[in-house]
Amino acid sequence: MSAVEPLAPLDWRGMPLAGRVLIEASAGTGKTYHIGLIYLRLLLETGLGVEQILVATFTDAAAQELRERLRLRLVQAQRILERIAAGQPLPVDDPLAEHLATLAVDAAKLRQCLRRIRLARADIDRAPISTIHALCQRIQRDHPLESGATFAGDPLVDEDSLAGECVEDFWRQRVLTAAEDEPGIAGMLALGLDGLKHTVAVIRAAGPARLLAPPPPDLEALRAGLERLDDAQALQVPLRHLLADADAIAWNGTRKAARAVIEGIAGAAQPSRYLVALDDTALARIAGDACATLQNKARRLALDEQPCIRLLAATAQALRAAREHAVPALCAEAHAFCERELPLRARRRGVQTFSMLIDRVYQRLCGADADARLADRLFEAFPAALVDEFQDTDRRQFAIFDRIYRDAAGAARGRLVMIGDPKQAIYAFRGGDIAAYLDAGRSAGLRCSLATNHRSSGRLVAALNAFYAHTSGGFGTVPIRYQPVRSADRSDGAAYTIDGRPAAAPLVFHRFRGEAVDERGRALQAQGRLEALALDDCANRIAELLGGDHAIDGRRVGPGDIAVLLSTHAEVAALRERLLARGVPCVGSGRGSVFESEAAADLERILGAVRDPGDAPAVRGALATRVLGADYARFAAWEADVPAFERELERFAAWREQVRERGVLALVGAILADQAPRLLAAADGERLVTDLRHLGELLAEQESAHHGLDGLLAWLAAMRHDAGGDVEAADARRLRIESDAERVQLLTVHASKGLEYPLVFLPLAWRSRSRAAPSVLRFHDAAGRLCMDLGSDRFAAHRLVHRREELEERLRLFYVALTRAKYAVHVYWLDHGRPRPGDEDTGDAYDAAAIEVLVGEVLQALGHASAAPAGASVPAAGDAGPSDARERAALEALAAALPGVAAEPPFAGPVPYYRTADTRVRRRAVQAPLPALRPPRWLHSFSGLLRSAATVAEPGAADEAAVPAPDADAFAGDIEADDERLLALAALRGPRFGDAVHDLLEHAPPGRFWPAQRERLRDALGALGVGRTIDEAGLLDATGRMIDRVRSSDLGDGLRLDRLADSARVAEFEFQFPVHRVGMAQLRALCVAHGESAAIPPTLDAVRLDGLMTGFADLVFEAGGRYHVLDYKTNWLGARLSRYRGAGLDAAMADHHYGLQALLYTVALHRYLRQRIRDYAPERHLGESWYLFVRAIGLDDAATDLRHGVWRRRWPARLILALDAAFAGQPESVS
Repeated sequence: MSAVEPLAPLDWRGMPLAGRVLIEASAGTGKTYHIGLIYLRLLLETGLGVEQILVATFTDAAAQELRERLRLRLVQAQRILERIAAGQPLPVDDPLAEHLATLAVDAAKLRQCLRRIRLARADIDRAPISTIHALCQRIQRDHPLESGATFAGDPLVDEDSLAGECVEDFWRQRVLTAAEDEPGIAGMLALGLDGLKHTVAVIRAAGPARLLAPPPPDLEALRAGLERLDDAQALQVPLRHLLADADAIAWNGTRKAARAVIEGIAGAAQPSRYLVALDDTALARIAGDACATLQNKARRLALDEQPCIRLLAATAQALRAAREHAVPALCAEAHAFCERELPLRARRRGVQTFSMLIDRVYQRLCGADADARLADRLFEAFPAALVDEFQDTDRRQFAIFDRIYRDAAGAARGRLVMIGDPKQAIYAFRGGDIAAYLDAGRSAGLRCSLATNHRSSGRLVAALNAFYAHTSGGFGTVPIRYQPVRSADRSDGAAYTIDGRPAAAPLVFHRFRGEAVDERGRALQAQGRLEALALDDCANRIAELLGGDHAIDGRRVGPGDIAVLLSTHAEVAALRERLLARGVPCVGSGRGSVFESEAAADLERILGAVRDPGDAPAVRGALATRVLGADYARFAAWEADVPAFERELERFAAWREQVRERGVLALVGAILADQAPRLLAAADGERLVTDLRHLGELLAEQESAHHGLDGLLAWLAAMRHDAGGDVEAADARRLRIESDAERVQLLTVHASKGLEYPLVFLPLAWRSRSRAAPSVLRFHDAAGRLCMDLGSDRFAAHRLVHRREELEERLRLFYVALTRAKYAVHVYWLDHGRPRPGDEDTGDAYDAAAIEVLVGEVLQALGHASAAPAGASVPAAGDAGPSDARERAALEALAAALPGVAAEPPFAGPVPYYRTADTRVRRRAVQAPLPALRPPRWLHSFSGLLRSAATVAEPGAADEAAVPAPDADAFAGDIEADDERLLALAALRGPRFGDAVHDLLEHAPPGRFWPAQRERLRDALGALGVGRTIDEAGLLDATGRMIDRVRSSDLGDGLRLDRLADSARVAEFEFQFPVHRVGMAQLRALCVAHGESAAIPPTLDAVRLDGLMTGFADLVFEAGGRYHVLDYKTNWLGARLSRYRGAGLDAAMADHHYGLQALLYTVALHRYLRQRIRDYAPERHLGESWYLFVRAIGLDDAATDLRHGVWRRRWPARLILALDAAFAGQPESVS
């Protein structure tokens, strides 16, 4: 144990208000409270106004909270001063009241104080309280000339996307154009674009750092060596002589592999190419001194003494060096490319990133082109500054404040108060630099600490003080030490009791491995299995605790009183599953990204199927997601009932139309309305439903920027891809709390910073660092400079420093976790048997968990026999018994020696199940039906109207779905035979076939389609998922002939589609026109009044329109001086031709309400023509509505002049005018 030098406690009333002050605010010591007190002193005692006191922090949420807390402190101060003015007694034991009383010593001083406080309250919204980034934006806005900014101010954009774009361009220029035989190209391709992006992102996240690249290999020597290898006399001839002498070398063991490589080179047509093609393993067998062991038993011949072998080994070694250098060099080049290119692209686009924002201000204040006037003007504007969370700063940010509060000669000026806690510096991964904080501390004239803990109970504070007092300081070799604190005893008034007695030991260490052994009978060491044991033990103990007699201030402990802190979102998910299985309600409240959730994967699959509803495999994949919940029985039923599965395809097609008309959020709402009762019945259903809603909102925000489902799907896929490893997601992407109910909180330690919970569990605190070797090392050199090593010649030495600093950050992270609790913290511990860090480390000790290091130090301080001295190794247990016994003895020693510490054995007994104490009968939310979605009021279409009426499922081209056909006897006087030409297409039905035919008709080239376009037809049908049903040439032939008939047949009055000039036709006529508060009942009445009573179904009477009517007509064309609208229909009406003419077509039109569709199309065409034709008159210019039921087109009977498949109607011009007026909000009266 080493003596700890505590900092002097802060005396906020006597603290000087000039110069620099560094305040170390340990966890729970009231940092924000003291910022408010110092802020008040600056206002009242220096005469500064709120607009002159700069308050900076590191997040927008923290800045907003600070503003509100300062506002409340001003209100409190004003009330105290008003009590003084009124002669009323002041609050007892209130330090602020006492201090204000000393300031308001007379009436004049009292009036002055009140005036300043009231003015501050009035101006608080103008106060510069913001993040450091917002401060830099303000500097650029207020001082554009001095800061080098544009007068308009460049908007901020996401740096990751811009940097990713640069890396992609670099990858294309550097890697994709590289020669196949370039040394290291295989390693580059193995790293991949994603790996390169990740590495560059890691380097950039570190902020301003010194980059150490690997030394370049001697490529000239390598090229010369490769050229000499191709000299047969220098290499291959002597190699063959050596290989022919069977007695020269004992080719046994690993030497056989080397011989195989040498034989391959000796026999190669071009040895240099053969060598370059070898993989790293084969190359290592002959490189460098690897051939030194290849000699005969009598040692008469050593291969490494042969010139040909020396040449081969040297060239192979040079090639290995080039390969090892390739990937690190590539990463260094990519980073340098980003550093050059990213500012250029940002400047061309008139934008900037957060990093650029800081850097530009830094350069203007501290760089080579620094402008002293800018620092002076900023100091004049802000003579005082308070910087919160200062432990998260980096060197550039500190340099900005340092320069503002120094004069041209370098002397400190003004008032700079830096508040933070180096023990909670846990954000190195996003640029936080603890060395910057330590440098700032050395520049401070006064360093002090907040010494009173206002969060935790007195017993817990005492236990933590005792525990850390027996360590070497608690935070490794950096000059950071645990600062003993006293408790304000605020929490002890609500004592935590167990079985009616105060909990005497609030710091509880748990063993959990117990007698568990591996397959060889040794103490279990496999980390995955140990994690499962620890999480099981934690879940059991929480369930047992909730069911036991644990109380806080007489109130029984509930799930909402417990938090479990973990490291990753995967661990959160694993523990949630275990707690739910034990009946414990829990909620994940970490800062992970919603794009990493199960809902995001399901929604991406669903949207993919909605985009292409004709793709049956995609639809099946979507149906199999948890969100849609189709099980094996459902799929088996669909296999047996093809029409039933076709209805599922139609449902996805309907969803596609819904997205087009109302947006993706409407689709998510429809899915939830249908699936939420089933999902909420699951234990974690609230999580899934919450994530789906969240994703729907995020997608809706992107709809304007990413047009259509293709764009949204690409964005969603990119966000899911980039979410991996997102320790702290941006606010918009962060997982939301799925319930406000009292539940156990599961979150990461990073997310818990700044929060507090009555009881805290740390079930995986024992877990050690991953042994995976990092490709980029982040560390500080001897001068304290931040460095990033990509593979320098000092990489091995730097790796030790990197691992030591990683351990020190884990120690700080553990401190954050320990100090979240108010009453008790439960820590899980495991004896890994590792050495403790010492002066001559090999590095293994740096892989230890923080708790492992600290417990080892405490045991050594206590003189416990199992403690290992620094640098020594503790042998692993030979079996489970001694290991468990050693762990038990170690924790019992801790509990016996330290106050407030307890040791618990592994959980034993049956798995507990928690049942809430609330025995009132509650109806499950899932039993009540969800409210129906309100129909849209802003975007309408024909298919949407039919869905609103719940009459026909009309999914775009799904009008091709089969419907019951009218009885043939109603249309034929005698028994009619099936038509073979219709039967030839009977197997092709449904929306997929309809979409394919529409596409072919709209984009067919001039001339005969069949058989010249056979491959195009096959591809078009196959692309829409129809191809697998067309296995017979006859079906393909029948479809092709149908396309030709539709295009070349006389449809009436001499109209043939293949003879329409391009200038006389518009395919896919898209329209939108406004509709103003008109009811469908009014429109139906107009149709009845004009003799078209069947055009609009009565089932739509309740629907009202207000917004935009939208749609697509397949074709608009001009013929005979009139403009017509045409739509293709592939409906299967049966195999008899009579169903495709006369009354049969009328019945089909009525069944699908195509008359309404035709009216809407005609009104849209009417409005279009009215805008385009100067003397437009509907009686003269408006033509007919043509509906082509394509299966029967051209199957005409020349003898009877019967035309099949063509339905046409010219609507009364007065009806179209009346409907147009009604849509415009001016309906005519109908008597």
